[in-house]
This record gives sequence, structure tokens and C-alpha cells, in this order.
Amino acid sequence: MRFDKTILLTAFLALSATISAQTGAAETFGIDPGETPVLETSAGYTFIHANAPPGQCGCVSANGGYGSAVISLPRGFAIVADLAAVHTNTVGATTQSITVFNYLFGPRYRFRPVLKRYIPYAQILGGGSQEYSSYAAVQNVRGAAFSVGGGVSTTINRHFGWTIVEADWVGSRLPNAQNNLQNDLRISSGFTFRLGPR
Repeated sequence: MRFDKTILLTAFLALSATISAQTGAAETFGIDPGETPVLETSAGYTFIHANAPPGQCGCVSANGGYGSAVISLPRGFAIVADLAAVHTNTVGATTQSITVFNYLFGPRYRFRPVLKRYIPYAQILGGGSQEYSSYAAVQNVRGAAFSVGGGVSTTINRHFGWTIVEADWVGSRLPNAQNNLQNDLRISSGFTFRLGPR
């Protein structure tokens, strides 16, 4: 699948149109259920279905973890810092291993809650990616990375929440001995710690 910059532009325009179509809703900052915490930190499990070097075979499934911090802004917006690392000991039928570390930052928009407790969100993040591999050509490489996706979170109690699922398309420019382009699917789930005024 060839990367096309119009994918990012289309996603951004669709997100902007959705936001513009929504009517403003009252937002209260706090940590009680139904309120918006000023800061959320999150940690959990992440899965990536990725390309293996060289080329675009899409044949690697890697598991790992992530940690993130979300600073809430007015009108449903937030700033996200997302760090994730995944690893696999086998690539296809080989015994090659790959570890990928992504560090991404950018805006998130939370939509109005569904059934008062379930909050869908969308985000566009950019940053970089680092790969450690037993492939001789790409043992320790890095490149630009970006993601477009979203998820659904919920509140458990004042201090804890749950990111039920987040799905992202992750693109990166890691060298792979062919076209230096990756198109990956990332699925995550984890728990959040909520901080803010009471």
C-alpha cells in the first residue's frame, strides 16, 4: 500500500468538519464521573501489525506496552504524548527479531459522552520511530512517524478510567532496504489515572 499525503489531509478535514458540526456542550473540569480531568496518565497493552524489512509484506505481529499523558484543554481538545514499544522474536518463518519504539505527540478531540460515561475521541499525532532489529541492514534505525486514529474511554471512579480500545493507523519512514515506508495497524487498551480539581 503506497503512502499518500492526501490520507492525512482527508482525515484532518473530516475531523474538522465533525467538530464544527457539533453544538457546544457545557464542560466541567474535575475528577468526578462526567467531568473532564485536567491531566490523565495511561498505561496498558498495545499490539501492532507491521511491515517487516525489506519491503511491504505486512507480516509482523508484535506485542508490547504503552504509556501516555493527556492534558485537557477547553472545548473538548487535549494535547497527547504517547510512547509505545513492541517486540517480536519471529518475523515470518525466520528467527529474526524486531523491537519498535514510537514516540508521538499531537492534538486529540473528545466528542460528547455517549450514555454519559463512554467518551469517543479522535487524534492526529506526529513524532518519530526507533527500530532495533537483528536484520543486518536495519539493526538500529530511526525515522519520522505519524498516526491517525481514535478510541473510546470510560470512567471507573474519580481517579481511574479505562481506555476500552484505541485503533490507529501508524505510518513511519524507517529504512527497510526497499522503499523506507511502513503502514501499520495499532490496537491498544489500558487504564488511566485522573488528576484535577475536585
